[in-house]
Amino acid sequence: MKLTLDSRLTIAISLAALAAAACARLEAQTPAKASVVIAGVTDAESGAPLADAQVSVSDLNLSARTDWSGEVRIPNVAAGKHKFEIRRAGYAPLDVDLMVQGDSMGPVFRLAKADAPSTPGTPGTPALEPVKVSGDPSTSYLADFERRRAQGRGRFLTAADLDKKANRSLVAVLANAFGGLMSTPDPARPGHNILMTRGTKPRLTNVDVHCGIDIYLDNSQYLDDLEALHPSDLAGVEYYPIESAPGEYRKLTDNCGVLVLWSRK
Repeated sequence: MKLTLDSRLTIAISLAALAAAACARLEAQTPAKASVVIAGVTDAESGAPLADAQVSVSDLNLSARTDWSGEVRIPNVAAGKHKFEIRRAGYAPLDVDLMVQGDSMGPVFRLAKADAPSTPGTPGTPALEPVKVSGDPSTSYLADFERRRAQGRGRFLTAADLDKKANRSLVAVLANAFGGLMSTPDPARPGHNILMTRGTKPRLTNVDVHCGIDIYLDNSQYLDDLEALHPSDLAGVEYYPIESAPGEYRKLTDNCGVLVLWSRK
């Protein structure tokens, strides 16, 4: 059978339409890649991370609890808009609608403390044991340091630890003490060294790179030469990866770690 030009064009157009329709059906049948949502939960007033808070994606029946650093990871979250419900004893419930698209660090959920009941023993309100704090008043400025050390958050050096390294460079001491850190030459100060993180993965890439750290001395950001300080100058040192740093030190920077120094007073 001999086909005319018009017939051949009609057949070609029909085949193209069928192919497009088949592709559309295939795309519709292919489920979107599930994502891993990584978020944080903190106290709205102090910024301190909250452990054991439950974060649920109610429409997907998914939930997980925060770890000691206030971080939670929820896998298998389909792309799209979902309702997140955040709950923790002693705090007001929080419901947030969020759009999920690809693996994401997600937001930091800030929980406000619930109003205390006017009458002890109110049903549904857990009784809280009184907390007694004792110690030397002269070292009260180290209260946060001691509290976090007792909780096992981060990695720590005490004054006794630092005294054993009194004759060494502070940069070398910290690089040896904290496995996540390394000493490297300072490009801005020939003959000096700075601290960098070891093989830390930035939040938005899959490439292992070294990056800097945020340094604080007595709660103020420290921008001077770290080698100007000596181990015997310090009463304590804390180190955290940026994702698990206390809320007050978790700033929006490109650095991957936080070093908190406490001077001797």
